[in-house]
Amino acid sequence: MRADYLNENSGKSNLDAKVVNLTAAATLTADQSGSCFFLDSAGGAYEITLPSVSIGLQYKLFVVEDTPTGAITIAAGSAIMYGRVLEGEVDTSDDAPGSSGATGQSNFIIGTAANRGDWISLISDGVYWYVNGVTALDGSVTVS
Repeated sequence: MRADYLNENSGKSNLDAKVVNLTAAATLTADQSGSCFFLDSAGGAYEITLPSVSIGLQYKLFVVEDTPTGAITIAAGSAIMYGRVLEGEVDTSDDAPGSSGATGQSNFIIGTAANRGDWISLISDGVYWYVNGVTALDGSVTVS
C-alpha cells in the first residue's frame, strides 16, 4: 500500500501550489481543491461560494489588498462552518470570530480592516467545513 503511493507520486516534479487570483464573485469547485486563492476587492465587495461538502476538499484564501476596498464573504450556504480566525490584536469582545461549540456559521466575512497576508483555511470532512486562520487586526473577520 505504501509502495503504491510512493510509486504513484515519485515521478512528480512540479509541486508548485495551484494559485487563483480572485477579484469578483466566484463559486469554488472540487477541481480547485488544494488551491491557494489570492483575494483582492479593489472592484468592490463580493462573495465566494463554497461547493457542497465532500471529504478532503480544502482551500486556502489570502488577502492581497491591504485594507480591502470591499468585504469578501465566504459562504457555505448553511451553518456548517466550524472553527475560528485568530487575531494578533486582542483588545475587545469580538476576539477570535468563528463558531461557538455546537453552533456553526454560514459565512466568514473578511472586512475592510483586513491586512495583506491575513488568511483563512477551509477543509471538509464530508459533513462540515472546518475553518482556521489568522488576521492582524481585531474585527477584520466577522461571521454570520
